[in-house]
Amino acid sequence: MVAVFTIFFEDPFWVGVLESEEDGVLTVARHVFGAEPGNAELRYFMLYRFADMPRSKAGTGRGGGREARLRNPKRALREAAREAGRPVSTKAQAALSAAMSELKVERKASSREERLAEAERRFALRSEKRKRRHAGH
Repeated sequence: MVAVFTIFFEDPFWVGVLESEEDGVLTVARHVFGAEPGNAELRYFMLYRFADMPRSKAGTGRGGGREARLRNPKRALREAAREAGRPVSTKAQAALSAAMSELKVERKASSREERLAEAERRFALRSEKRKRRHAGH
């Protein structure tokens, strides 16, 4: 499994995007930090909240998986610096926008149900009050 966690500034918040690829399937997760996260906040996040991030599937990934192997630390630093300059992948952005639109549809449906239930409850209260007045109580 290959995973990349990228932190960038998306006005006005700092956002972290987790891209992980397993068996050719790319999964993406997004977390909004708010203010610029410090080292302590990032460490806490990676230790305790990283695994709980809701992920969305983006379909097939880049193809062949890279095996995790021991590397020269200088090479790892150079690659990390190179990755820091790159924007989040377009596949990740597409997956995030699809997940956000899906959540929007779900939220819209649930709010409509809540609104209808509230209107029904208010109607029942009004009709009950009308019945009590008519009965003379």
